[in-house]
Order: sequence, then C-alpha cells, then structure tokens
Amino acid sequence: MIRPILTSLLLFSIATTHAAAEAVPVKIVPGVGITRGGQPYFFKGAAGDKHLDELVATGGNSIRTWTTNGLGPILEAAQQRGLTVCAGIWLEPECNWFSYANAEHCARQTERVKKEVLQYRDHPALLFWGIGNEAEGDGNNMAYWIQLEVLAKAVKELDSAHPSFTALAGLQPLKIAGLNALTPSLDFVGINTYGALTGLRSYLAERKWTRPWVVTEYGPRGFWESPRAPWGAPIEQTSTEKAVFIRKAYQAAIQPAGDCWGGYVFLWGQKQEATSTWFGIFTESGESTAVRDVMHELWRCQAPPDQAPVISSLVSATAKREVAAGSEFQAEATARDPDGDVLSWQWSVTPESAGRDAKGKERAPASMPECVVKVEGSTATFRAPQKPGDYRVHVRVTDTHQRAATANFPILVK
Repeated sequence: MIRPILTSLLLFSIATTHAAAEAVPVKIVPGVGITRGGQPYFFKGAAGDKHLDELVATGGNSIRTWTTNGLGPILEAAQQRGLTVCAGIWLEPECNWFSYANAEHCARQTERVKKEVLQYRDHPALLFWGIGNEAEGDGNNMAYWIQLEVLAKAVKELDSAHPSFTALAGLQPLKIAGLNALTPSLDFVGINTYGALTGLRSYLAERKWTRPWVVTEYGPRGFWESPRAPWGAPIEQTSTEKAVFIRKAYQAAIQPAGDCWGGYVFLWGQKQEATSTWFGIFTESGESTAVRDVMHELWRCQAPPDQAPVISSLVSATAKREVAAGSEFQAEATARDPDGDVLSWQWSVTPESAGRDAKGKERAPASMPECVVKVEGSTATFRAPQKPGDYRVHVRVTDTHQRAATANFPILVK
C-alpha cells in the first residue's frame, strides 16, 4: 500500500504546484479601477526588491522592477509575502547602437520582449507589464511610439491576464500626443514624477488626459529640480523634510484614486544617485527613515510602533558658501526621537562626486575621516580638504531600533 499512497501524494504535490503557478487575472473595470482575482485592487507600491518584510509590515502590497533581470527569484520572494510585482521590460533608449527607425533593431527587440513575457506570464505574483522606463526621450521620436504599439500588441496577444503600460519621465505635451495618436493598445500610462506630483491631477485635467494612469515613481524633490548653492551644487531635503513633502504629494495625487490605481514610492532601498541618501528610504546600513513612517501612516492609517528620528535643523556658517582649503568650520544639527530613544550621531565629509564606473553607474564617494576634527554629539568640527573642489558634509542620526534621520549640505573648497 505504500507505493500507491506515495504516488497519490506525488500527484497531489504536482497538481498543487501547477495550481500555484497559474496567473491571477488582472482586469480593468471602467469607473472602478482594477480587480485582481475578481477583487478590487489598489496598489500601495514601492520601487525596488529589497526589505520586503519591512514593506509588508508597512502596509505595502506591490513592488516594481525596471527589467526582467533576476525576475524569477523576485516573483517568488513576492509571492511568499503576498506581494504583487509590476514587472519592467527594459527598452533601449535611442542611441548610437540602437535606433527605433531601424526595422532590424526593432524586430530583435520585439522577439526579446516576447520571450520575456512567455517566461514569466503565468506567475501568480505578476501584476502588470511595464514596457520601457523613460526610454521615450523628449517624446518627439514618432518611431519610438510606433514600436511601443507593436510591443503592446504583442504583450496583449501573449498575456491577456496582465495589463501593460509604459513609464514616462513626466507627461509633457509631445508625449501625450504620441501616446494618444499611436499607442491605443497600451492599457494605461505610468508617470515618473517627483517635485511636480502635488499638482499632477490638475495638470492632467488641464491637458484633458482621459486614459487611466499610475505614478510609477515618486519621492522627494529631485536633484534636477532642487534649489542650488551659488556654485551649482543641489540642496538636498533632510529625511524629515522628504517625509513631509511625500505625505502632501501622495494625499494630493495618489490617494484620491479614481483613474489613478496606485503608485510606487522610490526607492525602497538605498542607492548612490547625486548623494548616498537622496532617494533611498533606507540607509546603506539598513536603517529606515521617516519616509517609511509616512508610508506606514498613509497605507495603514496609523503611526508605526517605532519612528525614525526627526531633524529640525542643520546649521553651519559655511553651508552654501565657499571655504578656504585646510580651514576649520563647525556644523550643528538639532534632532529628537518621537519615541524617546537615545540618539547616536555620525558625521562625515565626502567629495561631491566620484564619477561613474564602466557601466555608467555612479560611484559612491569615499568618506574622508581626516576632515572630521571633533564630534560632540549634535555638533562637529571639520577641517576643509586641502584639494579645492566640491564636497558635502553629512550627518546621520540613529536611534536604538534601526531608524535613522539624514541631512547634508554642500561646500566649495577654494
């Protein structure tokens, strides 16, 4: 009797595995939004595939990727946690080795996209297909929109269970014209926007935009739209200011829902882009910042049990000013912890930029410990580098529960 029992168990296991691998259909319901598995679904998303347990605890239900590189393990990790995945399909930008006016280039791209869709279309964690991320340039390349329609049709034919979109760097008039005239097969549009998010709904109304939309990236004010020091260095918001900014923007643009089905906050992790802290909701050491606390309040309608420290000011007589090489200066930050935790202070100086690697990725500037003369908690004394150039002073305030606040200011050494 053992063999029949084992055979039955094996068959049951195979059937169960097969059932678990079936796609969960996502449908667009006019006037409602989307349903997933027949149930209304508004996604509370984060861009990135790190810190997924923290995302679940925060109240998030979806993540977004930009390519299918490593997508299999990402889908599995999401499925284990009840998360969905907005799967990005990378599209080449117009460049010296790829042209949307070249039929052969486009044909190869189409075949690649088809293979990627066929590989992952049946995974139960899959939510959407994101066909391209900011590959449209200024929107004036009609050949791009024509190819995008070819790809959208192909994706729809291969996978009717998951809607598709493209993610754009803003929705300027030229892009609106290209989308409306040439991409009827796209189910909706994704908009990457930062400083302009608060006014996005009124902007779309002014432009008479009528198709569904989602916010595929949002976060603090970008370095390209921030105030600048006299020599051009961008001024970064503190982590506390970022949280306030994102709360207001989310409540104005995403939370009202309607033709917006949700958004993906950027970045659920840490990366070097302009600075090591500009977009990351976590530090390189894994501490979460106040942006995570705000997302918890927005998604769960209550404050998290442990909150990040709050920085109310960062003051230095040299901030936004030139300093002499080798001269000493001070900085002071004012911070508190909402939970009353003991705070620790880490001060550092880095070059403004370390350039890019062979793949074009920003290198993280190395800290210069020789520039930190003395640290007394919230106050630090520095010695300016001997080499003239752009630098930045950073402070990170941490509590005893893996929470952090960050701030910095640029200096120009003459």
